[in-house]
Amino acid sequence: MTIPYPEHLVVVITTFIAVVIAVLLHYESLWLISRQIERSHKPHRQRILGMAFGVLLTHVAEIWLFGMTGWWLTELNNIGALRGYDSFNLLDYIFFSAVTYTTVGYGDIYATGPVRFLYGTLALTGFVLITWSASFTFIEMQKHWRVGR
Repeated sequence: MTIPYPEHLVVVITTFIAVVIAVLLHYESLWLISRQIERSHKPHRQRILGMAFGVLLTHVAEIWLFGMTGWWLTELNNIGALRGYDSFNLLDYIFFSAVTYTTVGYGDIYATGPVRFLYGTLALTGFVLITWSASFTFIEMQKHWRVGR
């Protein structure tokens, strides 16, 4: 038996792997950031700013993960495409990943073909990870915020 649309299966499996990596990266990053805050003897301001930059860096890494995944699927495997411009390079894929991850969706670039599954899932994943970070930041600030500092 042959799979009627093997490229769809490749996109679904690749998307699943990218989401698992992103969620694990997020969990481990937040865990490390939390431990750093707890163990640090640095001034309060430095700990909170370190947390904020750590969370941002984590999101940037996840955006790059999905951008490179989309690039790999479309440019190297010809599974779907991005449209909106004449040609695309890796940074265009990163940009589209960031716009999708943050659910901004400018609309100047859009995905076609099976790779749309990756980007649809990316929007949901980005939304979940951003809200997870917001909850984490709120809880950490509540635990460590000191009046008058």
